[in-house]
Amino acid sequence: MRYPLPHRLAHHLARRVARHIARHLASCREEAGVAALEFALVLPLFLMGILGIIQYGYHYWSYETAAANAREAARRLIVGTDWTCTQAKAIQGASGPAVGGVTPVVSRRYHTQSGVTEPGPVVGDLVTVTVTFQSLNMQVPFLPVPNNGQVSQTGVGRIEVVPPQRLGCDDTQNPVVGGTY
Repeated sequence: MRYPLPHRLAHHLARRVARHIARHLASCREEAGVAALEFALVLPLFLMGILGIIQYGYHYWSYETAAANAREAARRLIVGTDWTCTQAKAIQGASGPAVGGVTPVVSRRYHTQSGVTEPGPVVGDLVTVTVTFQSLNMQVPFLPVPNNGQVSQTGVGRIEVVPPQRLGCDDTQNPVVGGTY
């Protein structure tokens, strides 16, 4: 049996190791290119998802804030609280999620059960308070915001009492001289 000479064996092993390392480096470069391509394809979708969560989360919060302020204003009006301070509190509460420098609009309507508008409060009738404002719209392409960010919610309450003098907003129920229902 013939054995290879030690220098030939070392040379052969060195060539095999060098080829193995070269193949491994080439495949690593290919994998790095594939990883960069995958990253470039996934990143926009990931960012769109994150921005969508932020946009719709903010919009949902705006709806909830508008609804809560409308309900609270209606609750205050059904017990005879002054409209001026009730409206001011509703505007203050809705100003947090309202953006764009536009003040929230708060309106009220007294009406019968059948929908006939009344000039003022009457025990047993309804009061409807509407809170409207412009919410945040981040203008992200492919992420439309419902109603272009316009939020409008209503609160309805049945009028329980019409006191001779309107109640103040300071929670002490002190009557307001003048004021409006």
